[in-house]
Amino acid sequence: MKILIANPPCRIDIGNGYERYFVRSGSRWPFSVIKRKEVLPEYMPFPFYLAYSASLLLKEKCEVSVIDAVAMNLTLDDFIRESIRIRPDLVMFETTTPTIEHDLELAKRLKDCLSALIVLGGTHATIFPRQIMESVRAVDFILLGEYELNLLGLVRSLLYNTEISAVKGIVFRDNGNVAINPNPQQPDLDLLPFPARELFPRNGSHNINLYWDAFCQNQPAVQMHSSRGCPVRCNFCLWNQVIYGNGKYRMFSPKRVVDEMEHCIGRFGAKEIYFDDDSFTVDKNHVLGICREIINRKLSVKWSAMADVIFLDEEMLREMAKAGCIGIKFGIESGSREILQKIGKPVNFDKARRIAKSCADKRIKTHATFSFGLLGDNLDTINDTLNFAKDLDVDSVQFSITTPFPGTRYYDELNRENRIIAKDWLTYDGACSSVVRFNSFTREQLEEICSSALSVWLRHKIKNPRWLKRQMLNLFRLIKGQGVGAFTGKIKRIFHIIFKQ
Repeated sequence: MKILIANPPCRIDIGNGYERYFVRSGSRWPFSVIKRKEVLPEYMPFPFYLAYSASLLLKEKCEVSVIDAVAMNLTLDDFIRESIRIRPDLVMFETTTPTIEHDLELAKRLKDCLSALIVLGGTHATIFPRQIMESVRAVDFILLGEYELNLLGLVRSLLYNTEISAVKGIVFRDNGNVAINPNPQQPDLDLLPFPARELFPRNGSHNINLYWDAFCQNQPAVQMHSSRGCPVRCNFCLWNQVIYGNGKYRMFSPKRVVDEMEHCIGRFGAKEIYFDDDSFTVDKNHVLGICREIINRKLSVKWSAMADVIFLDEEMLREMAKAGCIGIKFGIESGSREILQKIGKPVNFDKARRIAKSCADKRIKTHATFSFGLLGDNLDTINDTLNFAKDLDVDSVQFSITTPFPGTRYYDELNRENRIIAKDWLTYDGACSSVVRFNSFTREQLEEICSSALSVWLRHKIKNPRWLKRQMLNLFRLIKGQGVGAFTGKIKRIFHIIFKQ
């Protein structure tokens, strides 16, 4: 069986050589960026679930092709031409809420061009499987939640002509009626093969450098997972609630993690590993086990991670730094204790300050994320968030607008209160727009606050000599790890942010 694993493009022309470009598979938070058509965004996540699926299917002796049109900056017509050239028997790709109408139109076009089985996964398809199957005949199957084993089970059933109804975690048609098989238990992570990075972004022309997070300080920087899930139940968190079904936090074993690190160094020349976990630091023994494994093997590679200050402590930071950690991202979300309590995130502000300072002392670069438009937010709590961000001693920050994606408790509560004003899924963009009616400010005010926040933050930070000195050291480390071009690009970006207002 010939199987196409795809990450199709969704691009909207906005004139003057610019477009709205959706970052899709691999991102836990569906969003778009505004960019020039010929360039890629600064952030390109690796599509892990597609790549794990490809590895499992290769072990099943399937003929697997990959087209990551997002990472290759392909147009939709380019993507369809490539798909026709491959002539697959089955095409699988992920859906997201803002791109769903484009996704379903693509399913119809692919069915017309290829007569292949069309299989969808991802968050939106997991939440609305019946509606999709009833409205779009071109979609043959939907995979629910963490779909790698679901897809493998489906392919095996097709290959060996067994009962489709026995496959767990799929949605299918049974005598014209939509049948939904409950999602199977979450996979034992150590049983998953390494993701098939060698196939991405396209068979025969793999390029790991396309998958990039601008937070990383060395190239090549290879993205990895050491765990899945998070025990913190933030009400807006899409992945935890929809893909993991609020399941338990699971980890690859430290040995398996460091085996994969060695593989990435040997096969792809990784100079940095970025652990793009939901939260790398949930389990202290897991973190310390990885650090010990790295040190015992004398593995010489720098690494960074998406973590959480809720779980971090001094011992973990000390061992992480000793094992080569040079960067930590963490989500704070709000500077208001009241708001954090409402969304279900128990951040201790004093601890966050201590962790940030300790990281600075250890030369670990830090990045904190904040969200505006959380449940209960008003102009005062938003101002608290901006002030806390300015006070926190981190190297960089991200401000975004909280989007109530279907399947989250945030969406359900707003929907009950009739406060969701958007009718078009395309507006559910986690980067730049609000779809919520607030009581104490307008949507336009919120978007303006978010648009200007980074400039306000940076103009505050550059007055701090200690912070400024640390950024000079970070820039010199950037030159060493990526070259003068990266340094020049970073300086241009800084000036753009400062003088935006």
